[in-house]
Amino acid sequence: MITFYVLNLDPMVAEIGQTACAYFHNRVIAPDQQPKLKVDFGLVNDPTELDPSIRLNLPNADALSAVKSTSLFKKGVPQPRQDFRLILSRRTKLENTIESLADIWIHIASLSTGRLMLTQEPKSKAPIIAWWLGKKLAPIDDIPMAERPWEKDKAELSPQLADEFISRFMKDQT
Repeated sequence: MITFYVLNLDPMVAEIGQTACAYFHNRVIAPDQQPKLKVDFGLVNDPTELDPSIRLNLPNADALSAVKSTSLFKKGVPQPRQDFRLILSRRTKLENTIESLADIWIHIASLSTGRLMLTQEPKSKAPIIAWWLGKKLAPIDDIPMAERPWEKDKAELSPQLADEFISRFMKDQT
C-alpha cells in the first residue's frame, strides 16, 4: 500500500508525482509483494517548512533490515524491509522530480526483495553493514559510492524507468 502526501505543491505536480509512484510501484515490485509493502511517501515543495526531525530521502538509518535470529547459537539473518517512510523535495524541473522518484523506487525494490540489506547491531554504534544479494559486503561508509552495486543498479535502471513513465504519460506535458 502506498500512502502519498504532498506539502505546498502545484496540484498538477502532486498528481503526476502520485501517478509516477503508483506506476513505479507496479513496475518494480512483484505483484505478490505489492500487498506486503507499505510506503508512506511525501513529496514537498520546500523542505524547510518541515519539522527538522523529519528526514529527507532514504537515509541509511531508515532503511535498516530487521535481523531474525535462527537459533540461540547462530547470528541473526537480515530480512527484507517491508515498510518505508520517506520524503522527497520536489526538484526544479518536473522531469528531474520524476527521475528522483524512480531512483527511490529502485532502492525500495532492492530493499524490499532483500537484494540490498543494511544491518546494524541493535543499540550499537557499530557501522551499518551492507549486504548485496545475500552476501555481507562491508560497512556502507567503506564502499565508495561508485562501487556500490545498488547504486550501479539505480544508475542503469532509474533513467529507463523515468523515461518510460515520461513517454507513456507526459507526451503533452514536456
